[in-house]
Amino acid sequence: MEDDYTEISNESAIALVRKIRTGNGVRLEIYSPESEKRVYLDPLNIESLAWQTPETFSDTLEDPLESTNMEQVGEAQVETENEYTEFTNEFAYTLVRKVRIRDGARLEILSPKLDYQTYLDAPLLESLTWQTTATFSRFLEEPYGPRDTH
Repeated sequence: MEDDYTEISNESAIALVRKIRTGNGVRLEIYSPESEKRVYLDPLNIESLAWQTPETFSDTLEDPLESTNMEQVGEAQVETENEYTEFTNEFAYTLVRKVRIRDGARLEILSPKLDYQTYLDAPLLESLTWQTTATFSRFLEEPYGPRDTH
């Protein structure tokens, strides 16, 4: 995933993701070719996505696209396409990879230390590209996951 874009797409949207190295550390770049917008997430921002639910995404994101049901993933067969790519800094450790599920590709985000995992589809990834810094700050209001879980 480093340097080369990995495509996450379905019939509704296309998102391109890749790992990049900046002067401030590693970042996950999410790029929407349709809107020509992109966002760069540090390991802590990536980790904060791992424990969000469909409800918190719809309540927090500004103008979210219609996303497929993340809860259906647990019931579906997940086919791995890539090895995990590691995103780490002094605050967070996450693993990211592209997987296939019956209704298309998803980006799997795994937080091994906090024991959270999610699968983000292309419309949700595209929605992330036009969010403000304040939106990502709201995801971090509970830095270790939902209250009363850690």
